[in-house]
Amino acid sequence: MAGKRKGNHGGGHEEGGDERWLLTYADMITLLMIFFIILYSMANTDLKKFAQVSASIKKGFNVPTEKLDVFGDGTGSLLDQGGLSVGEPSPILIQSLPQQQQDYIKLSQELSKFTQEEGLSGKLSVNTSPQGIVITLPAALLFEPGSASLQQNAKKVIDKIAEILRPLPNAMRVEGHTDNMPTNSPLFPSNWELSTARAVSVVRYLIDYDHIAPRRLQATGMGEFHPLVPNDTSSRRAMNRRADIVVLYPGSDQEASLSSLNLDDVLGQPQISTVPATPASTPVP
Repeated sequence: MAGKRKGNHGGGHEEGGDERWLLTYADMITLLMIFFIILYSMANTDLKKFAQVSASIKKGFNVPTEKLDVFGDGTGSLLDQGGLSVGEPSPILIQSLPQQQQDYIKLSQELSKFTQEEGLSGKLSVNTSPQGIVITLPAALLFEPGSASLQQNAKKVIDKIAEILRPLPNAMRVEGHTDNMPTNSPLFPSNWELSTARAVSVVRYLIDYDHIAPRRLQATGMGEFHPLVPNDTSSRRAMNRRADIVVLYPGSDQEASLSSLNLDDVLGQPQISTVPATPASTPVP
């Protein structure tokens, strides 16, 4: 009996020893979880800080936050969490961000202030794309209906954009866009001619009056084939009539974007482009 009790006692001691590994395992899992949480927080620091800065920009343009979805991955909703107003000091070191994001913030802040002073809030928008920074100007601000001549009020806006962009080394592409309505004009038989003429007008003004080096610029007519929204109402067609100034960055997907045009979709009409651009990495005056 004594031997049996001793055996039972020994078995109980052995069973208790087997359970100790659970404590070690639980500690290890807890430490791993803390480790990955730290890694995750470090990886998202720039995104969260940049979202706070971007929140201060959207108010000046009076546009939905998706216009400022800088990363193009749906994280633009983070911009709603910022409580800043335009002109407040940035809570982060802007210099720690990639160059394109630094330029985007500076450009957005300066244009935001300008549009407020000139009563143009909501007229311009600034966004980013795989190709670079995109400044969108509505055609109604730039041109009379069916015309490719710049209005007087538009020149002040272009002058301000040129003032901000002039110090940058980047090449720029001006894209003309139309809606899908026929032109009904002998000067512009189709939207290809109209959109190209408008892009060239902006480029010529940047060269002749704002002294942007011609080798930095290109003018491209996009016609009606790259709408922002469906052309199913007059207000939406007005949104699609626009000129985009695209500030190009090294390593951007320029060639892939241009080659995505389906010639069948444009009835065999080639894309018309003038004034070739210099590679964005080449500093020019």
